[in-house]
Formats: sequence, structure tokens, C-alpha cells
Amino acid sequence: MRAFNDGRWLETEVKLADGGNSISWGFALGEFKTTTVLRINENGEWTELGELVIGGRPPQKMMDLTVRRISH
Repeated sequence: MRAFNDGRWLETEVKLADGGNSISWGFALGEFKTTTVLRINENGEWTELGELVIGGRPPQKMMDLTVRRISH
């Protein structure tokens, strides 16, 4: 996968998991390491959890979101 930000980009590996219901990707830059897991849950909602690790510190949540379809 190629990710873009402010004119810069990086390429990273995407991994398929959970029987095809989720993907994960991330990258490392020096002491910084990110991991993002995107999943379709049992309710059909798109969820995304992003974490950042700096050095030996525990993971810090960067993002936690849920997207659901609203019928009118």
C-alpha cells in the first residue's frame, strides 16, 4: 500500500487477517512505529484502530473510529 501525506509518501505491506474481515498496516521510522487495524465487525460497521509506539513505551492510541450506514 502507498500512503500519502503533505506531498510525501511511503510504501508498506498490508496484511489480511480474521478470515478476510480485517487488514493491518503500519510503518517504522526510527523509534516511532505505527500499526493500524481496519475491520468489518459483526454489525457490518467499519472500524479502525491506530496505535503509535515510541521507543520502549507502551502503545498509545492515535485513532479509534467506527463508521456505520444510516438508513433514511
